[in-house]
Amino acid sequence: MTIEQLLTTHFPDDPVMDAAFASALLRRTGRDPNASALVRIYSPTRTLSFGRLDAVRPQFPAAAEAARHHGFTPLVRGAGGRAAAYHEQTLVVEIFSPDTEGIVGARPRFQRLTPRVVAVLRTLGVDARIGPVPGEYCPGDWTVNGAGRVKLAGTAQRIVAGAWLFGFELVVSDSDPVRAVLADVNAALELEFDPATAASLTDLNPAVTLDQVRDAILAEFGAVHELTADPDLLEEAANLRDAHVA
Repeated sequence: MTIEQLLTTHFPDDPVMDAAFASALLRRTGRDPNASALVRIYSPTRTLSFGRLDAVRPQFPAAAEAARHHGFTPLVRGAGGRAAAYHEQTLVVEIFSPDTEGIVGARPRFQRLTPRVVAVLRTLGVDARIGPVPGEYCPGDWTVNGAGRVKLAGTAQRIVAGAWLFGFELVVSDSDPVRAVLADVNAALELEFDPATAASLTDLNPAVTLDQVRDAILAEFGAVHELTADPDLLEEAANLRDAHVA
C-alpha cells in the first residue's frame, strides 16, 4: 500500500484540536467518493491522550488533573484503549483511507501495517518487534516493542462508515517525562503500569533523530505530495472539538 498524499496540519497551541481534526478528516474520508489515502504526521505539544475506556471511569477527573500537573494537556481521543503520553520529541502518525470492509478488515490491517512500522524502525537500528510487554501502558496485542522488553508504540484503529484510521505514536527521545506522567495518571486510574516499560527510540539507539524517523516513515509509505487543510475541514474540526475535551 503506497500512500502518496501527505498532511502535516496540526495545532501546537491546542492539542484537543489535533484530536478533533483527526475525527473530522476521518469523517470526510468516509463520505467523499473521491477520497484517497493519505498520511498525517506531526510532532505535538505535551499531550496526555485518554481512551474512551478511561473517560468513563470515576477516577478520570483525578487522572486528568495528574496530567495537567506534569504539564501535559489531557484529551479524549477517538481511537485506542487506554492513556498514552507524547510530547515535542514524538511523531504522531495517522493513516486515513476510504474503505468498504469496515470492522471485518481491522485485523488484516493490523497484520499488514504494523510490520511496516517495525521494518522502518529496524532500518534505523532499533530492535523493534510486535507483541505486548507485561505492565505496558495502553496494552494491546499489536504493540510495537523494543527487544521484547519495552513499549515503543501502540497501534490503534478507528473505523467509520466508508473509511478507517490507523495510527501510532513514536516517542523518539526524552522518555523520562512520559514515564513520569503515565505513572501518576495510571495510579490515579488504578490501572497496572510498570514505568520501566515505557521507552523512546533513543533508549535503544541513541543516534536516532526525529528527522530521521520522519523521513523513514514517509519513505516507507511513499507520501510525497503535501496537501493543505481547507477551511471547511478546519471548521468541521472546530465543531467536533468539544467531544475531545477532558
